[in-house]
Order: sequence, then structure tokens, then C-alpha cells
Amino acid sequence: MQATPNTIRSAARAYAKSDDKRAAFEFLATIFLFLSGLGVAMATIGNWPVVIVSVIFAAAMGLRTYMIQHDCLHGSFFSSRRLNDLVGNLVSPIAMTPYRATQYIHNLHHTHVSDLDRRDTFEIQVMTKREWESAGLWKRIFYRMYRSPVTLILIGPFIFFTLVRRVPLYGFRVSVMDLVLHNAMLAGFIYVIWFLAGLPGIFVWLSVVYVACVFGALIPYVVHNFETVHWGTKPELDFQTAALDGSAVLDWGPLFDLISLNIGYHDLHHLNARIPGYKLKAAHADLEAQGLLTSERISFIDGIRCLRWKLYDEDAGRMITFRQARIEHMVPAE
Repeated sequence: MQATPNTIRSAARAYAKSDDKRAAFEFLATIFLFLSGLGVAMATIGNWPVVIVSVIFAAAMGLRTYMIQHDCLHGSFFSSRRLNDLVGNLVSPIAMTPYRATQYIHNLHHTHVSDLDRRDTFEIQVMTKREWESAGLWKRIFYRMYRSPVTLILIGPFIFFTLVRRVPLYGFRVSVMDLVLHNAMLAGFIYVIWFLAGLPGIFVWLSVVYVACVFGALIPYVVHNFETVHWGTKPELDFQTAALDGSAVLDWGPLFDLISLNIGYHDLHHLNARIPGYKLKAAHADLEAQGLLTSERISFIDGIRCLRWKLYDEDAGRMITFRQARIEHMVPAE
């Protein structure tokens, strides 16, 4: 049972204040560590144990850079909107995503979280059990292929960030110059890598991007695709229910929290996106201690198991597997 809207929102607002000194440290340290990891990986090509460790480290810092940009999108990382926009654009070649276009689609995601009528605003598409039962053969085949972990985790995210995010269609609605600026900076970044380390350096950089994409893809999947996730339709679907019951907490340990800038505390993030990531964990702990917040916590192993959930059963109010949908469809209603 969650707290009343006014109580929990008021408590959360106390943390929705940026700390510019903390933000500057987080930003500079993350970029330094990313460039250091990438630099060591390129400088030690041929010494594969060192390269592999350095690639993983750089990927972790690249993912953290993406989370910094994510906070900038919400205007929460720095207190200044101009500084948020500046940093959000500057890190876009590392985050591999144009700033304004991503801000546009991500704000839609927050506006329509858990809304069955606006599933187009989610990173990962979800089909309901009723839709599955009425779908034709080719639509089922496509959806099965789409919901495969190979597509959603191992291949799709890398293709999405290296190719699709270069010219997202919604980006033309927002700002063509945003796309031009982002791709120009990315081209310049790639050129510097090629100049310093040649083609092997490009392969090292792509390896960093791939590792970050694979691990990073698990985050939006698990926080919105766990078994008891709530989906509904407005006006019955209220904001607090959508935010807190439509998102989970990733209980993956302090190292994950550090790397991901605490994005795993996702229910509170959706309740108040103005809480900067570097305050999110403390805010979540405080609200839980006050009894204002009760979260669905998911371990890393359980997060991997979430990959089996494929369809949302509107009647049961939970995610189910293809097998469960088939069995339930075969059992006649009483």
C-alpha cells in the first residue's frame, strides 16, 4: 500500500534540488575515467587481458555518462537549465544519442508510463494477451523474434544506438540541427580515435559501445517488464500508481548503483524526475524508512529471469510467458 499522493510527493520534493559542486565532480570524474579506460584499451591492443578489462571499465563509464545525460534531459543534474543543456549535448557522442531528440521521446515516456494506450513511448514494446490471441501468424512470428533476448539485449540495442539513433524520425520533429550537431561531434570523436589508434582503435571503441549497450539494455527492460508490473488506461490510471507500480527497483548492489547513477531506484525516479541521480538512492532510502514507499525489488538473477515475460495479461494484471498464454488459451472458461 503506497502513501497518499500529497504525502509522498511532498517528501520526494525535498530531494529535488541540484547540487552543482557534486554534479561537476560526478561529470568530470566520469568523463576522465571513461577516456582513461578507452585510452588504456587502445594503447594496449594486443595485450588482450588488459584490453578486455579496460573495455569493460570504459563501457561502465560510458553507461554512467549516458545516465548523466539522462539527468540533464530532466533538468535535474545541474541547477542551471543552460548548463544541463550544454553538458547534455557535449556528452552525446559518448552517450551515443542526440540530446534534444532523446529529451523529446523520453519526456513522452515519463508522461505515459504504464499507459496501455501509449506503449509507443516505451523503449520495449509489450503486447497484451488479448492482442496475442487475436494476432495473425506473421505478427506472432515477428513479436516472438522481437521479444527474444538475442534481439532485445544482444543485437537490437547495439544496432539501435549505432544506426537508428543517428537519424531518429521523431528527431526531425524536434530539431534537425540537434541531429546535425550530434552526428558532427560523433564523427569528430571517431576521427580522433582513428587518428590515435587507427582501425584497431575503432574496433576497441565499438567493443566499448557494444558492452555498454548490452548491459544498459537490461535496465529499461527489467524495471518495466517484471512479473507484477502494472499497466492500465487513463483516466483510471493515476500518476502515482503509474510511476510506483509501473516501475521496479534494481537491487543489483552498490557497484551497480555507482555505475548507473542510481537509476535502478526507478519507481521514485518516475514519481519525481527532478531528483538528481546522485541523490536518488538516499531519497529512496529515506522514503522507505518513513513508510512512504514500498518497492518491488528485483535482484540481478531475477532480472535475468524477467526475460521470460513476454505478454501482459490484462485480466490477471501481470506479465506472462508465451507458454502460459498458450495453456490458458487451451483451458475453457468455467
